[in-house]
Amino acid sequence: MNQDQEYVSTATLAEILNVTDRTIRNYIKEINDSGTDIIITSSSQGYAIKNDNTRIDQEWFVSDEKELEEAFLEFQIIQFLMNESEYITYDEIADRFFYSPQTIRSRLQKLTMNIQALGIDVAIDTKVFKGIKLIGTELQKRVLLESFFSSITVKKEVYKDYVINGFRTWVDVNIIESIFKLVDEINIKYQLNLEFLMYKKMTTQLIIIIHQINLGHTVSIEDTELDNLTSFREYEVAEAFRSRINKYVNMTDDEIIYFVNYLISLQLDLDNTQIGNKNHQIISKIEDILLQVEQVYQVPTYSQKRFRNNISNHIYRIIYPASHNLLIYNPFVKETKSEYFYSFSIASHIALKIEKELHVEIQDSEIAYLAYHIQVILDSRDKKKIKTIILYSRSYERTKILSSRVATYFDELEISKIEKFSKDYVFDNSYLYIGINLAFEPQQINAKFIMIQSGFPSSDIKKIRFFLEAQNSIIEQSSIHWINESSPDDAIHHLLSLANQEHFYEPIMKRERMSYTSIGNLVAIPHPYFEVKEYKESVIIGINKKAIQWGKELVQLIIIYIPALDIERNEFVFTEFFEKTKNIENVKGLVHTTTKKEFISRWNQF
Repeated sequence: MNQDQEYVSTATLAEILNVTDRTIRNYIKEINDSGTDIIITSSSQGYAIKNDNTRIDQEWFVSDEKELEEAFLEFQIIQFLMNESEYITYDEIADRFFYSPQTIRSRLQKLTMNIQALGIDVAIDTKVFKGIKLIGTELQKRVLLESFFSSITVKKEVYKDYVINGFRTWVDVNIIESIFKLVDEINIKYQLNLEFLMYKKMTTQLIIIIHQINLGHTVSIEDTELDNLTSFREYEVAEAFRSRINKYVNMTDDEIIYFVNYLISLQLDLDNTQIGNKNHQIISKIEDILLQVEQVYQVPTYSQKRFRNNISNHIYRIIYPASHNLLIYNPFVKETKSEYFYSFSIASHIALKIEKELHVEIQDSEIAYLAYHIQVILDSRDKKKIKTIILYSRSYERTKILSSRVATYFDELEISKIEKFSKDYVFDNSYLYIGINLAFEPQQINAKFIMIQSGFPSSDIKKIRFFLEAQNSIIEQSSIHWINESSPDDAIHHLLSLANQEHFYEPIMKRERMSYTSIGNLVAIPHPYFEVKEYKESVIIGINKKAIQWGKELVQLIIIYIPALDIERNEFVFTEFFEKTKNIENVKGLVHTTTKKEFISRWNQF
C-alpha cells in the first residue's frame, strides 16, 4: 500500500497475506487505533495510506473522545447512505467503518432516535435480509447531513481542517478553501455578523450543495416560488453566492430557491428585512390569527400596528422555509421556553393556528422567535398596580412622607389616598389599606389590611413584601400528589383524575402535541390552550417516583396549571414557577418531599 500510494482492495490484501477479509478489516482497525502517524482510509475502491495531515486530531475538539467518535460516526453513516439508492447491509457498513455489525446496529438505533428528535423528514428504513436505506427528499437529506456535521463541537481555529477531513472525498480541497474565502467575503460585504455555529452551517451546506449538484442529485421545487422570494434580502445574498460558485457548479433556479429558503432559516442579521409585494391572501390570514390571539389573551398582537407589523412580517418570512420543513436556526430555544414560558405558551397558540391556516409545520425553534415578539409586547405594557389607601391617626405631613417611601419600595402599589382613620371608618374591599401607627387595629373588616410603624423598619418592608407575595401565590391552594407513571400522557391523566379535572385532558394534550411543556431541571408545566371562556384557576402538582422522558427533557416534577382569565395573573404564575424551579438543587429538594406541608415549606424558602 505504501509503495503504490493507491487504493488496494480487501480481497487483494487478504490474498497477499493469506488471511480472511475480516482479518484484514481487523488489522486496519488496529492500525488506525494505534495512535501512530499512519492512517488507512477506505472507499469503494479499497484501502489507502494517507498522510498524517489527514488524521482528525483529538485536540481539535471540545467533546470527549467517546462523544466525538459517536458523533463523527453518525455523520459518516449519513454521508455514506445519503446517495445510495439500494439497501445497504449492516455488514457492508461495518466493513466500511471497521466496526462489528452488532455495534453498527446499536449505533443506527441511536441515530434513528436522533434524527426523529431533530424533526427532519428523513428516516432510516430497515428491511429484513436487505439492510437499511435513507428515505427522504434531497432537500431534507442535505439539511440532515449538515445538521449532524455542524453539531460536532470543534475548535474555531482548526475548523477548516476538520471540514477538509470530513469532505475531502466529496469536494476538492482547493474548492473547499475557496468556499471558506467566499463565505468570509459575503459575511463582510453584507454585514451578516455570522456567529461561529452559523458560519459552520453555511460553509458545510455550500460544500454539500456543490457535491450533490455535480453528482446529479438536485432539489426539485415549484418554480413559481422564486417570484415570491425575489423581494427578500436573502435572495440578494443567495445570488451573490451563485455568481461566485458558478465555476464549480451550475445552480438552477430550483437550487437558488432552496438556498434562499435555507438562508432565511438561518435568521441572518440583515438590514431592511421588510418585504415588498407580499401575498395579500397570506398576510390576511396572518393578521386574522393575530386578531384571534389578541381576543383570547388580551395581548395587543393586532390592535397596535407596530406589534402587528413586526409579528406578521416575521411570520411571513418564515413560512417559506417552514413549508419545506427547514429547521429555523435558534440556539436559545431551551432558555426561551423556560424563562419566557408564558410568552412561549401564547406563541405556541399562534403556531398552532399558522399550521392550520397556512399548512406548514412550526417547530420549537420558530415558536421561540414568536415568543420573543410576545415578550416585547408584555414588557411594554403598563402593569396594573394595586390601589392603596394609607391610613393614619395623627401627623398627616409625616404620613405623606412615609407614603412616598412605601411607593418607592413597592412599585406595584399605587397610593390613591391618604386618609385619617377613626372607629367608624368604612373600608372598601377594592383597596389595599396600610395603617401607620394606628391607635388600634381594625377588627373584622372585609378588606386587605397591613399595619406598619412610622419608622418603616426593615421588618415592615418584609411584612408588606410577604403580604403581596401571599396574595399572588397559588401554591398553598394547590393539590399535591405522589405518583408513579412512565409517560407524560399517563402522568397528566392520573393527576387530572385525582383532582376531578379530567375534562382538561384533551386541551392539555393538544398543547403538548404542539410543543412539550418540559422546561428543563426535571420540571414540566402542562396547561390547556386558552379558550374564550373563564377558567377557575387551579394548580395540580405531581411528584413522580422517577424521572420520565418528556420531549427532549427528563421530568419528575409536574405542575399542571389551569389558567385564570387575567393575563397579568397568568404571567405572574408562570414567572413564579420559573423562578422557583430554575435551580436544579431546589427542584431535587422538592421531589424528595413526602408531604404537602413539607413541599410548600420548601417552595416558600426559595
